[in-house]
Amino acid sequence: MVAGLECLAMNVIKRFAHAFDPVMLLTLIVCAFTLWPLLYRAGLPNGDDVLYHVYRAAEMDRAWAHGVYMPRWAEAFYEGYGAPLFHYYASLTYYSTSILTQVLGTNAVDSLRTLIALGALGGGLGMYGFVRAYAGKAGGVIAAICYVYSPYILFTEPYSRGAYPELMAFALFPLVMWTYSRLTHEGGARAFLLAAVGSGALIITHNLMALVLTAVLAAWIVWGFIQIRIEPQRRREGTERRSYFRSREFKNSLLALLALAIGIGLTAYFWLPVAKEGDAVKLSNLIGVAQLDYRRFFVPVLHLLDFSPRLDGGAFNGLEHQLNLGVAQWVLALAGVIGMVGVWVWNRRTIMVGAQSLAPLRKPIGQVLFFGVMSAVFVGLMLPAAGGLWAVLSPLAFLQFPWRLLGPAAFCLSVLAGMNALWLERLPKRFGVVLAGGVVVLVIVLASPLLYVPEWTHTTVDTSVTAYQQAEVQGLQRATTFSNEYLPKSVSVEPAASARLMADYADGYPINKADLEALPADVTVTPMNHTPQEDVWTVKSPNTFTFEVLTYYWLGWAAEVDGQAVMITPSDQNGLITLPVPAGEHTVRVYLGSTPARDVGNAISLLSVVGLVGIGGFLTQRHKATKTQRSEIEPPSRQEDLTAETQRKESWSLVGGIGVGAVVALVFLVGYMRESGAWVVSPVGQAVLAQHKLDYRLGEQIRLIGYDLNGDTFRAGDRVEIKAYWYTTAPIQYGYASFVHISTGGPPLAQADKLNPADIPTKIWPSTGYLHDDYVIELPADMPAGEYQLLIGLYTCDTRPAGDCGNGDRLTVTDASGQTVGDEVKLATITIR
Repeated sequence: MVAGLECLAMNVIKRFAHAFDPVMLLTLIVCAFTLWPLLYRAGLPNGDDVLYHVYRAAEMDRAWAHGVYMPRWAEAFYEGYGAPLFHYYASLTYYSTSILTQVLGTNAVDSLRTLIALGALGGGLGMYGFVRAYAGKAGGVIAAICYVYSPYILFTEPYSRGAYPELMAFALFPLVMWTYSRLTHEGGARAFLLAAVGSGALIITHNLMALVLTAVLAAWIVWGFIQIRIEPQRRREGTERRSYFRSREFKNSLLALLALAIGIGLTAYFWLPVAKEGDAVKLSNLIGVAQLDYRRFFVPVLHLLDFSPRLDGGAFNGLEHQLNLGVAQWVLALAGVIGMVGVWVWNRRTIMVGAQSLAPLRKPIGQVLFFGVMSAVFVGLMLPAAGGLWAVLSPLAFLQFPWRLLGPAAFCLSVLAGMNALWLERLPKRFGVVLAGGVVVLVIVLASPLLYVPEWTHTTVDTSVTAYQQAEVQGLQRATTFSNEYLPKSVSVEPAASARLMADYADGYPINKADLEALPADVTVTPMNHTPQEDVWTVKSPNTFTFEVLTYYWLGWAAEVDGQAVMITPSDQNGLITLPVPAGEHTVRVYLGSTPARDVGNAISLLSVVGLVGIGGFLTQRHKATKTQRSEIEPPSRQEDLTAETQRKESWSLVGGIGVGAVVALVFLVGYMRESGAWVVSPVGQAVLAQHKLDYRLGEQIRLIGYDLNGDTFRAGDRVEIKAYWYTTAPIQYGYASFVHISTGGPPLAQADKLNPADIPTKIWPSTGYLHDDYVIELPADMPAGEYQLLIGLYTCDTRPAGDCGNGDRLTVTDASGQTVGDEVKLATITIR
């Protein structure tokens, strides 16, 4: 007995030792440096969407507390009238936060913090595993570091945007690509199951990125078929040449395509109802709101290629999106492409003398070609020049922000960066090791300014229904959407908040969703049960009447009276559920049921589960049956064996250099992550990082303390980019709008205006720090050459009679000496050539 246990323990230890990859551990350690912003502060920053997702996570927790684990309806939203948010919005992030809440006892904020950390580690791990198969361990580490330290993944997604579902998609995608890579290389039931489930999980992370990333995955699989087809046929030892369709590579790629189809089928319960029932809510608002017009969010090429700047903790609104690729990322990607081309050309020249073999390079070259093209596609789609293509391909408008493609671009560039290992390992050992370490230092040093996150304001968040609904009443976070895209179509005019219903939510469960104020005087309604998607009452009435429920009507809501289905209809304008109740005492039940689209989607998902299990079982049996036939597969030639062994030895030396580079980078971070190092904090009333310092006073309270300008010479049709720095010395009485004019003294030839300078109403401007205010002016294509004045000023209509604003009343401008200089500030003189 003891001997048997010892034998079992030894086998487990041997299997663990065989599977353990110390380089993977190194990768996780280096990726863990990105968690710096989370380690010394609680809570989350003031990112654009942070509170949206905090409140959604809390709402999912409440649904789980009542046994509804895959809700479609968010009952507390819209002051308790509810919204089908979880039906239309991919919810894996919120399932995950609820699991963390159940397992770890965390609140919504800490669960999201945990997801950020897991996303950084998981994304790095997946990138390492995927690229390792083509560029070795060193290449995997380089790719992982480039990915998790790319500005969009490191800073913009988790902090300045707070777009956690999209961040989870970018964290999961490398893991999914890793599973598909293993499937195409090895086949097998386990790889098939992981690939199918992984691609299914990707689909329910984020609607838009699921489409983009699944398309990339599908294209990669198809590219694999093309690679197999164009590779030279290799003669098997002792066998005849295998046909294309009988090759192991083709069969594994076919399995990958099948796994993707199964993954899509597994999530049909989600995407099919979304596709078929999109017109039941106001999804068109996603592209119908001017603030979300994709034309406003292209990124000039120089911005994409720019360095990540230091940030200023002295700014009130200093949490800006970083919309650049990362200099280290695009430089290393370019080096990877050039290096791989050089290796390929060199090997082709020496192949005739038998010194090299092209076989080990075929798959890496295939990856370079594919991800090089995809990088160019994603970067190209973000440029202003792509506006015409976006207009032709109208579905692209639903992406809203072209710069969203920075995430997929970061993945593609990181794969290309990992390919540097294949030429570094061919250098003399000393140079290769130094350069490998230098790569790590370069990536982390250039990313270090983004490890400081300003505006870290949400140290705690009250996620109670009461706090959330009070914010909604104030017009904030309504249904956790920006454009009411999940408001049911039946709602023409939103009803006023019900004080009685909100008080009911404040008191806690049970909730009475009956519209008590609209009941006839002789009707009594007694609540029997309430859950997020069901209400039951006992109703007594001497007459037939129309029963109104304080829940928005939407597809799937159904009603029963004494177990018999009755028709429900939306109330006029307000769109609340109404149903007829006959005279007498009855049990009335209103519940969220199914629809034909949901039934079909559920059936497809169930069939996909059956198919997944069946195919997995078949592959397991097939593996056992063919285990003894592996000798039919052509072994690599002796030359290929020697080449691979040499590469492995060189890769370990590169890994050592990477480890040293990581230590150097960590030492640098310890010394640099401080004020006046990685970031600055401007004194009150100053903007230290402004290109041009100013001191103008507009009115009594507002000062213009600086500006940035992207040049002084332009051509007709160019973009003029201005950043103004404002500071207020005291609370501001009126709401001011701003203007920026390009003029020769008369009417402006080009201009930009804002209702709220710095995108914040001036009435709530603080005196605790400055506000940066960005403007972009597209010069007319026919603008005459010459010199022009760049002017800025503020005006208000609040001092005019209602309906008689005209040009408004401009604030008087005085300079630093107190002299009045007019009603506008001359920022600069620019030249149009």
